[in-house]
Amino acid sequence: MLAEQFSQVMTLAEEQTVAGFVFDVLKDMQIEGMKDRTPIYQAIGLSENIKQQNDIVNRELAWFVEKTDKAGLQCIVMKGQTMATQFSKPELRQSGDIDFLMQQHIGINNVFPDAGIPDMLNEKEFAFKHNGVTYELHSRLTDFGCKRHQKVWENAVSEEWNQEHYVDVNGTKVRTLSPTFNAAYLFVHLFFHLIREGISLRQFCDWAVFLHANHDKIDRRRLTGLMMKMDTLKGYKAFGCILVDKLGLPEAEFPMELDESDRQYEEKILHDVFHGGNFGKKNHCAKSSLGYKFETLRMTTRNCIRYYKLAPSEMRMMIPKMVGINVKLALG
Repeated sequence: MLAEQFSQVMTLAEEQTVAGFVFDVLKDMQIEGMKDRTPIYQAIGLSENIKQQNDIVNRELAWFVEKTDKAGLQCIVMKGQTMATQFSKPELRQSGDIDFLMQQHIGINNVFPDAGIPDMLNEKEFAFKHNGVTYELHSRLTDFGCKRHQKVWENAVSEEWNQEHYVDVNGTKVRTLSPTFNAAYLFVHLFFHLIREGISLRQFCDWAVFLHANHDKIDRRRLTGLMMKMDTLKGYKAFGCILVDKLGLPEAEFPMELDESDRQYEEKILHDVFHGGNFGKKNHCAKSSLGYKFETLRMTTRNCIRYYKLAPSEMRMMIPKMVGINVKLALG
């Protein structure tokens, strides 16, 4: 492999937030003969940074669990480090925020006295930092365009508080979502992010590895029913084809049967994933700018049309909802 080829692959891997895994594969290939070793040294440094950041976030998560448990606060941690546990080399998964859900967040300011968390959360999430790690306290996991779908989803979220599912994150027992609901949430999260701004390959990898590790724990009938009620069943299957055909998930481990009609969106989805980069950063303005808000609205409108058949009733309602949100943000 030439140094230029190596650099191109690693640049793409960084954009898709899978650099740790990609370099782990590339380092075992025939790169010893590379005359210019600079890209290799850069990749080694990047890989080590990913490992170090995982250590930082894992320690912070352990602190968070200890503090909230002592305060008697019920929290469910989603995605992030709870997904890393599903990988054979979790230290190579690029860490993100600590996302958590609470039934009642009264008392959370005692744990984070400097965060300024409002008594009433009107937005979907409230972000703050502690020891350099970003936290996102969620009042809702997802915002649907259709009120009926939102109600179905919130009822399913409420049921999660009756579940007690934990994963071990570097020696810390962390409460997370149940396997069946997680199988739904991982899709819904990446689907709506792709519609509204963009998504990276890492989220597909999380979903694929999670299904591989938990396929025998998932209630397929309940999962299918939930997707049908929210009119996202076609989308679940279309996006799932990427896991099977491109990422190597055994088809038997995907919770629904796939056919050729589900595969017609594969290239379109992958084009948008690679064109936008992680959360659409490659084709977005600065997030705090007015241009970002209009760019998000433009992209949402385009993608609601582009992926209309995968969730018709939801896509119909998403456009007017996003217009209202972005006009409010632009004026406010």
